[in-house]
Amino acid sequence: MHALPPQAVHRSARLRKALTAAAIALLLPGMTSQAQDDDLSPAMQRALEMEARIARYEEALSALQSAHGPFDQRLLEPLDDLIGVHIENERFDDAVSLLDQQLQIQRITHGLYSPEQIPVIETLLELQSRQGQWGRIDDTLQYLSWLYERDDTLPVEARLAGLKKIGAWHLQALEKDEHVREAHHLVRLSLMEEKAAELAEEQHGADSEALVPYLYDKSVAELYIALAIMLTDDTSQALMLETEGVRNRGALGAGSAAGGLGVAEVEALYGSRASTVIERSFKANMGASYEELERIRDIYAGSGNREAEAMALMAMGDSVLMRTQFEDRPGSFAGMQRGSSSAGAAMMSYQDALALLAEAGVATERIAALTRCPVMLPLTVFHASVDAALPACQHVAEPVSYTLEDYNLISTLIPGLQGDAGGPEGTLEARLRFNVRSNGQVGNLEYLAVTPDNTPNRVKLRKLTELLQFRPAMRDGVPVRAENVLLTVRMPAARK
Repeated sequence: MHALPPQAVHRSARLRKALTAAAIALLLPGMTSQAQDDDLSPAMQRALEMEARIARYEEALSALQSAHGPFDQRLLEPLDDLIGVHIENERFDDAVSLLDQQLQIQRITHGLYSPEQIPVIETLLELQSRQGQWGRIDDTLQYLSWLYERDDTLPVEARLAGLKKIGAWHLQALEKDEHVREAHHLVRLSLMEEKAAELAEEQHGADSEALVPYLYDKSVAELYIALAIMLTDDTSQALMLETEGVRNRGALGAGSAAGGLGVAEVEALYGSRASTVIERSFKANMGASYEELERIRDIYAGSGNREAEAMALMAMGDSVLMRTQFEDRPGSFAGMQRGSSSAGAAMMSYQDALALLAEAGVATERIAALTRCPVMLPLTVFHASVDAALPACQHVAEPVSYTLEDYNLISTLIPGLQGDAGGPEGTLEARLRFNVRSNGQVGNLEYLAVTPDNTPNRVKLRKLTELLQFRPAMRDGVPVRAENVLLTVRMPAARK
């Protein structure tokens, strides 16, 4: 026979104690005080009912374990029920212990890397995040990535979705895990996007339009690494070491055998010779990001989809603009003097894109709507048509104003990094008004509302706006200054 685990014994003891307290409350005379009445409150009744449910599930599990052993598959369903009760009552430690038991059963029954474990692991990740156990989450994500990489019995679409979920977890961890692990999560995000792109290419082919979303996500992940190299301190050094070790590409050497751009190729592409290791590594990673956008353009050029090809050219212009506006590093944070005073070389790609849209038959008013407002960069999703890419912006001509869509941002160090806006210290929400210059940078910042309004949060907002980069508004293919731009942002509040 197999006894219940120790935590089950403790819960049974709690149940007996609660039942005893209720019996005393019912039987002893003269109990008229508020404290005594509380013993019979609805909250007490719910607690007793919950303990009774737990006791029933534990008795059923004990009987099954006695009959079939602790690793029999028949335990999985009652374990699910008991886990659900614990989660409902926020007893996460108890739920995690039972999830570990489920994983042991699955591994013994199906093998160490069986896909049957995936739903259990995903629930475990949710509970670990609620508890703020980001170190444990990373170990769990590492194991989950092994499952998707080693098990080829899952449908390809399920594997692709799984890799994307892992990347999303690393993105969330960028704000909520310890700062010293920021580089690790950026690299893991990039690796997940790279693996997803490789798998999608195997499934759909190198020239398929179905490959585009995966190439674009890979490009954005490379861009995040490039920006972090240029705009952070400790993270920058760790990233250069990790990207060199993982990809054999970047600051100190030529392009990898896998085809990544080397320093010479990057400098030829962008024109400016890098003078420091940081600049060279930044340009190498920006070049890797740009290369994926070129592949997207080539895919659409090959399929004859001229509108989508033009949208890829717009994305290439965004990439060049981000490079030129962040390649200089005057201090710990890029200030208002960063980058170039104009959109520069990016305008060549933008103007080629607008010309191609016109050739593709896109109406003039639709092209104007695409370029009328500033657009925050980087765009996290690639849209292959103008209609899908139209910015959610309300433009008023007189008096001129632009109301942009709301953004949930998670970093003051990596521009435009979007994700879960809540952090350990809560959520900061701010309504801002500023101008966007013709080079896409922010000027004349005003705080219209800040909640909670305190000095650390205002400092955080200042750092954020110094680093925000927009594709500038354009008129007839010429970048223009946008005044009275209104933006609501939510982001993790400043840590105390």
